[in-house]
Amino acid sequence: CLSIMSDDKDAQGEGDEVEQQEVLASTGDRNEGSTSPVSMVRWRGHLVSEKEAKILKHVFDDMQDHFGNRKCESPNIKFNFDPSLFLCKDEPYTYRSHPEPTPRDRWHGELDFTYTINHETYNMDYIAIDNVYFDLNPKYDGEGKQIKDYGHSWIYVYVPDEVMSRVKQYFYTGTGWSPSDEGLADDLNAELVSIPAKIYPAPNPEPSFWTRDVEDRANLSFTRVGSVQSVAKDADYQKIHRGIGVFAMSADVPGRENRKPTPDYEDAQLMFTLISARTFGPAVAVAPVVYAPRLRSPAS
Repeated sequence: CLSIMSDDKDAQGEGDEVEQQEVLASTGDRNEGSTSPVSMVRWRGHLVSEKEAKILKHVFDDMQDHFGNRKCESPNIKFNFDPSLFLCKDEPYTYRSHPEPTPRDRWHGELDFTYTINHETYNMDYIAIDNVYFDLNPKYDGEGKQIKDYGHSWIYVYVPDEVMSRVKQYFYTGTGWSPSDEGLADDLNAELVSIPAKIYPAPNPEPSFWTRDVEDRANLSFTRVGSVQSVAKDADYQKIHRGIGVFAMSADVPGRENRKPTPDYEDAQLMFTLISARTFGPAVAVAPVVYAPRLRSPAS
């Protein structure tokens, strides 16, 4: 899919209007059998179709259909998921997966999302969640050694429990699969769920870290500081930051090579990849995960 949230040096700042231009698509019209030219536009330095630009602007520029936004209690989004067999048991995942894949038979699938805007549907690979917390504090293992991968290939993102429940409900409604609590840690006192969100390290496009322009109070605008990886190395930013997260999602389900699992018998483990972080400032009242978060156990 198009890496629209990457650190493209020619990309426009967030919130800019789409710069339209007509070009001929190199592969012709997307409708099979048609030779008509495709109307393309430039969005943040990337050339996309007009339909893609509409949904990108709707979600990222206009900030519509975000989970966790009080102005949008029910985002017009349908989750789609169709797992396929993941055969390479001994090789680490390379795409949108959690940091610690387990060597067992499993079926894996990337999620995509169908947005409905004015009775028209648009598919995209991303969702946005408001009022989340990005933990850029260094992490240490049980022996006091710093976890080197933290801030490089994954970070904790804390999501309000109510919002995570809504995301899981949307996943179940759209796909028929029940999401498990595997990999999630719950802070019952703070009513937050921590997720180990993958972040792409170089040479992949690294996720961007943005801060709000405090001087521009009339508009909700942001300035890019750098990649999440570079910011996590800066002592001034090694804090918990409140903001808006853009995520890709995938899911794993256990199964056998000769039998595709079904929602009736297996639960799906949800995994998140952070694509972009737009932040409003430090969140001083949120405590970080220190070591070995307690995994949620099913309610008795």
